[in-house]
Amino acid sequence: MSAGDSSSTAGQQAGEKLHWVPLESSPEAMNKMVHRLGVDQLAGFSDVWGLDDELLAMVAQPVHALVFLFPLRNATREARMAEAAAAANTVSPNVWFMRQTIGNACGTMAVLHALGNCQDRIPIGGELAAFYAQAKDLSPRDRAALLEASSAIAESHSASAAEGQTAAPPPDADVLHHYAAFVAVDGCLYELDGMLASPINHGPSADLLHDAARAIKKRIEALGDDAEMVSVIALGPAPDAD
Repeated sequence: MSAGDSSSTAGQQAGEKLHWVPLESSPEAMNKMVHRLGVDQLAGFSDVWGLDDELLAMVAQPVHALVFLFPLRNATREARMAEAAAAANTVSPNVWFMRQTIGNACGTMAVLHALGNCQDRIPIGGELAAFYAQAKDLSPRDRAALLEASSAIAESHSASAAEGQTAAPPPDADVLHHYAAFVAVDGCLYELDGMLASPINHGPSADLLHDAARAIKKRIEALGDDAEMVSVIALGPAPDAD
């Protein structure tokens, strides 16, 4: 299952916005991408098979972030924009956030948001460490421009998009699904989506996995007939780590 966002136009000519090939909801592809970019091999993404307590108990600990894939229709988009606007003044300055200006890049955006908010817990080197270092004091918009200029991340994204289990759609495809990341910063749970103007503060959190699961359940309930078209991935120990 691939995901993206078609609100930006495609192209790599001067004056045109970029479009990337949508990234499949695949922990294996995500892990290859981040490990190529410098994330420690002991950290990685794995599937969350359900949001009830007995299935959450199967998720390897510690969990540093959740990545949520869901259908994004116009009504859902408008509701999320309103919620982000209402939450804008309740966001900790320590939340690492960037805007999305590359079409169909939301999968990698969610990965960057997840890792960006746990740099103190997961060793990151290589090209990705250099990206975070350059982005440290930039605004969310300037971070987006930095990503547009990063050939290393673009190439790793492209390779991972090609490594999914299903054929990747073309870069300018109108893709229904979209990604968001859930992280805990300064005792609060945040939902990060670069298509929104601000992170969404979901309130106090003492248990990221269970608190994010409850927030995601509410998102799923609001999807109605689309509720089955979702997936959740956890950032924690790599699936093959001892």
